[in-house]
Amino acid sequence: MTTQYPISTIRSLILLVYLALAVLFASTTPAWQNPDEPAHYNYVAFVATEGRLPVLQMGDYNEAYLQRLKDEKFPAELSIAPVRYEFHQPPLYYILAAPVYWLSGGSLLALRLFSALLGAGGIWLLSLCFQTVLPDRPGVVLAATAFVAFLPMHLAILSSLNNDSLAELMIAGGLLVLLRWTADRRQPTADSTPHSAFRIPHLLQLGLFIGLGFLTKATSYILLPVALITVTLVIAVRNSQFAIRNFFSPLFLVLLPSLLLGLPLWLRNIATYGGLDFLGLGWHDRVVTGQPTTVDWIAVNGWSAYWERAWDFTFNSFWGVFGWLGVFMDGRVYTLLLIFSGIVTAGVVAGLLRAATSDRRLAPVEQRSVSKPSGSDGSASERWGVFVALLLLAGVAASYVWYNLGFVQHQGRYLFPALFSFGLLFALGWREALRPRVSFVIAGLLFLWAVVLAGTGLAAGALDKWTLLFLAGGMGVLLVNGLLERIPSGTRLRPILFAAPFVLLILLDAAIPFLYTIPQLGR
Repeated sequence: MTTQYPISTIRSLILLVYLALAVLFASTTPAWQNPDEPAHYNYVAFVATEGRLPVLQMGDYNEAYLQRLKDEKFPAELSIAPVRYEFHQPPLYYILAAPVYWLSGGSLLALRLFSALLGAGGIWLLSLCFQTVLPDRPGVVLAATAFVAFLPMHLAILSSLNNDSLAELMIAGGLLVLLRWTADRRQPTADSTPHSAFRIPHLLQLGLFIGLGFLTKATSYILLPVALITVTLVIAVRNSQFAIRNFFSPLFLVLLPSLLLGLPLWLRNIATYGGLDFLGLGWHDRVVTGQPTTVDWIAVNGWSAYWERAWDFTFNSFWGVFGWLGVFMDGRVYTLLLIFSGIVTAGVVAGLLRAATSDRRLAPVEQRSVSKPSGSDGSASERWGVFVALLLLAGVAASYVWYNLGFVQHQGRYLFPALFSFGLLFALGWREALRPRVSFVIAGLLFLWAVVLAGTGLAAGALDKWTLLFLAGGMGVLLVNGLLERIPSGTRLRPILFAAPFVLLILLDAAIPFLYTIPQLGR
């Protein structure tokens, strides 16, 4: 029997649940208890009241005063007005938020909900990206969408006041145009008209999203190299003869609108902050003094402690560390998420090995039940989609490493510009892990993990019983999944297993404010 997925209906339901959870997070998180929220608020207030862009100045960052605000949980008698260290940011988000500030009388909640609404737009665009890459795999598309929507830390960031939501929307919009361009069989080749109706609007739209990203946040800049590399390779693959003119026109169409949009801001920053500091980041680093540098941190704590912190804090804060990155969930939650991540990673590896040793594509267990978009090539869209996902992930990871070479900032949220990659890989990896043979193999790996953990724990006299229990549970789920095909109508339970992690994320999201945020941040 063919399984039919009403993808539009379920996607709408995912977005509605996301919005409900975002309202919950926005309304229950105490004022200013999100990273950098006071500085972003002051930027919006300045634009709304002064009608011009602010300039970052010495004194806009005071480490001691900011730490006092955080330690005392932002008491009413301590003003947030001196916290202005985000004044170097590109202006688009703050200009768009200014009318919300006017209409709401400067309500922080209203501005948080504005960000959450932009976040819904970004999630919707990412879901269309997933559908473009996997037009005949609706289950994976919906799983990837749910992962992006219900990742706890992502939900917390999107329901707070900052420019991340708009930056992600621009990245998602650019990726959607790029992926549709790579998937379209009507792309011009060396023998086609240079300026076809397809070629011009799509590439100009791509350039438009890149340029708007320039005006939103520096993290959006990753879209430029991803787009240029992908466009260049697609043209090279689809043209039998090498000719510079084949590359010049498409790249020009991408660069023209993006550079025209970014140039005024860059010139303004150079005139304001001096030198070639077109992003204002050099000046920002001079203003923001007192942050722990990587060199100093390692000198005090050593390399071993540094790598341990880098892994633990990056992983934990990717999934969820709230407030000013000081509100942790129960350690057992992170253990469960680590085991799930390990299962998914093993699934991704298994899928890559199967793809490398088989002529078949990474065919899903579910039947091919969704028609492909007109003019699209499902196989090409999947290959180029995976390439774009890996390229984006590599670029974001490289920028994360580069940033941490200067400052100790192991914040998993800095990896969110690559949520397209994470969503796609998590959904594909989990789907692969539920293949019966793969489930048995991964269950065996979990058993080996448990044996090693039990052995080291007994030797040290400290047995980690909870982790062993969770590993046993994971083995049980995978073994049951592997045996489902031998049970009459057992395969009907597999969609429930596939959806279970994402439903559990929703339940976790609903519990976070009451179990962690309010108890730890409330005065």
